[in-house]
Amino acid sequence: MANVVNWFQISGKDGASLAKFYKKVFDWKTSPGMGGMTMIASEKGGIPGGIQTAQDGRASIAVYAATADLKKHLAKVEKAGGKVALAPMDLGGGMGHIAGFLDPEGNWMGLWQEEQKPAKKAKPASKAKKVAKKK
Repeated sequence: MANVVNWFQISGKDGASLAKFYKKVFDWKTSPGMGGMTMIASEKGGIPGGIQTAQDGRASIAVYAATADLKKHLAKVEKAGGKVALAPMDLGGGMGHIAGFLDPEGNWMGLWQEEQKPAKKAKPASKAKKVAKKK
């Protein structure tokens, strides 16, 4: 299975102003999100994303690719010559987990792992009733 890009994120000095800019330029449907992030709805053929104020004030655009196992994928990144830049962290609220790395040229790339749902407990097998055979 390919690891599809499934999220984008735009950050800068003033996330609210950036969100207004991109909404005007692309007619994106937006809504408020957690932590001051403006959420961008996915449209036909597109992916969802978010726009926020950067913690360090620096402008950046990042994309995230889906993976089934963040730790295994980060090991694969390091083996290929990349460097872990963000250790796996829980997003909370059942939104899954993220991590990030730098490629050999220094580009930042994110990884996202879906929230693992607890395995359902198997129901105990019903005891078959023994039917006495009449002779």
